[in-house]
Amino acid sequence: MASITVHYPHCNSDHVYRHRKTPAGHVRYRCPVCVHVFQLTYTYEARKPGVKDKIVDMAFNGSGVRDTARVLKIGINTVIRALKNSPQGKTTEKVVLDDVALICELDEQWAYVGNKQHRHWLWYAFDTKRKRVVAYTFGPRNDDTCRRLLSLLSPFQIGFITSDDWGSYAREVPSEMHLTGKIFTQRIERNNLTLRTRIKRLARKTICFSRSVELHEKVIGAFIERHHFN
Repeated sequence: MASITVHYPHCNSDHVYRHRKTPAGHVRYRCPVCVHVFQLTYTYEARKPGVKDKIVDMAFNGSGVRDTARVLKIGINTVIRALKNSPQGKTTEKVVLDDVALICELDEQWAYVGNKQHRHWLWYAFDTKRKRVVAYTFGPRNDDTCRRLLSLLSPFQIGFITSDDWGSYAREVPSEMHLTGKIFTQRIERNNLTLRTRIKRLARKTICFSRSVELHEKVIGAFIERHHFN
């Protein structure tokens, strides 16, 4: 009689044994090393290992919620739930570079949330030398949000801060370290294009926009954390 060796996907152990069946008739296995129960076959696509990671990866590569649901053959609510249940994102880099005088470019970027009359703003700081986002926040396009972003930069050794001529920057950034002009924001403007290309909910002139503030901030925050904070 032919036999098939079963390995637990996470630890690759082959010391597994059968552990009853599911109501749908699929065999369960138990790994005594990890003390976990798992299956090799599933009735629902969303239960398969790796599907949750694919949902996040597709969100970071220009796919909307419905795009992801169609490709992975899972429900729309499953996609939304997986994105909402992602860990709470950090708003600054975990490594503080005390010995480096950063030159930071600041900018704000809008996107629709709920409807095209409601703009939601992403404010962030970009390290021109390392080409990385160092801090970000969400909020209205006003002085309070600008102050909140600047407070996130307080642990860093900032040499100069550059921005466009939006009034909040002139009022909140100390004048002795502030440079203004489009010529000083070329790198962060280029990064804005990357964000709009990689995250569909940030694209302009489209019917694809976020329906909830929570999901909007979760996806953008998770993208920045993965590609800039790690």
